[in-house]
Amino acid sequence: MNEKAATLVRIDCRGISGDDPGTSDQIRLASDCLVKNGYAILDHVIAEDKVAALKAEFDARYAAYLEDRELDDTLKTGNRRFMIPIDFSGGFADPSVYANPFVVAVVRAALDQDAILESYGAIVSLPGAQAQHIHRDNPLLFGAGIAPLLPAHALNFALPLIDMNDEHGTTALWPGSHRWLEHDKTAPSQAPEIPVGSCVLWDFRTFHSGTANRSETHRPMVYATFARRWYRDPGNFYKTAQRRLSFEPAFLRSVPKGRRKLFWHVDPSLAAEDGPEA
Repeated sequence: MNEKAATLVRIDCRGISGDDPGTSDQIRLASDCLVKNGYAILDHVIAEDKVAALKAEFDARYAAYLEDRELDDTLKTGNRRFMIPIDFSGGFADPSVYANPFVVAVVRAALDQDAILESYGAIVSLPGAQAQHIHRDNPLLFGAGIAPLLPAHALNFALPLIDMNDEHGTTALWPGSHRWLEHDKTAPSQAPEIPVGSCVLWDFRTFHSGTANRSETHRPMVYATFARRWYRDPGNFYKTAQRRLSFEPAFLRSVPKGRRKLFWHVDPSLAAEDGPEA
């Protein structure tokens, strides 16, 4: 991390009311940080023991993906790094994971109330993974010069299943880079530590890079892309076997009220049935 970089803003979600988190000062601050700086770090969004259970479930169910090879349904995103599908089942079908109330409150403030869950999966950094290339998640909209001035159209959410730090690797961010036309090589980056139970969101336009995994263990993080209703990620799902969302039909009926709009693009009737959280 560049020592001259300013300290990153972090939002502590302890004490936020679960009844209507969108009205809290902390969520407003997180949304403001996304608009101004292109990222939001939310601490204490989920219990650490729940994340530990997710990590154990991930290792048991997705062991076949922990090899340095690209499969039909995975995408290589860098040296020893892969994007893999995650099924909405077991702990990964828990609404506090895929639609965490604090996260959704920030998403809806930064995008709009009709934001969707566009994709859901995991990014795995294998032991020895080198630093990732600096990139945006997709090109600017329309390739237009005005694109950096527009409101956000998509956000990425990352929930680490082990601590993100200098040893395991983390995600380096270039604050404010969602307002750039191209990467500024002179600008400092920040590589925040994201402990288990915390998460980070960033604007699709924000320049970022996974840092090296210097440990002897794989580093999985659950990711979700939230987007405005009309947007579909055009760059990361070009292989036929890849799945943006993976679930059995019964899953959609289990989505609680207050979260059904997230799946409007899958089944529009869900939005009509939505309402306050049950």
